[in-house]
Amino acid sequence: MGVRVTPGPAEPSEDHALSEAVRARTAEELRAVREVASNWRTALAAMLTLVTAVSVVRGRDSIVGLAQGARVLVGVLLLLAVITACVGAFLSSRSAFGIPKEERAVQRLTDLVAAERARVQRAVRDLRVAIALTFVTLALIVASVGVVWYGPTA
Repeated sequence: MGVRVTPGPAEPSEDHALSEAVRARTAEELRAVREVASNWRTALAAMLTLVTAVSVVRGRDSIVGLAQGARVLVGVLLLLAVITACVGAFLSSRSAFGIPKEERAVQRLTDLVAAERARVQRAVRDLRVAIALTFVTLALIVASVGVVWYGPTA
């Protein structure tokens, strides 16, 4: 009776194992960044709602007694607040959800690593700018309220 030896299952290559590890790690990083971005998106949406509500509810009544220059300044500050809130909301949404686009298939492991890292870095960069714009929006709202309360009267 002879012994027959056959090859066993192929062992995954080191490149394959590394690519799976990179993909798992960057997927987790991207998930965490997108979760935080979603919360900032909500904060920016709330600020945009606040600016709109204050502008509509208070409207002309709040600036009627102000000097012409102060009225213009309040309008410019509120317009800038709306713009920064909208841009921040867009960037935080893009960080949270990404933008659908066609991507080319990667051929090498280094390309895969670079593509995955770039995706995470883009989301983090968008989130950082959105956070900064949140505070800029808040500062613009506070400045406009300050001009309404303490600005020169007509």
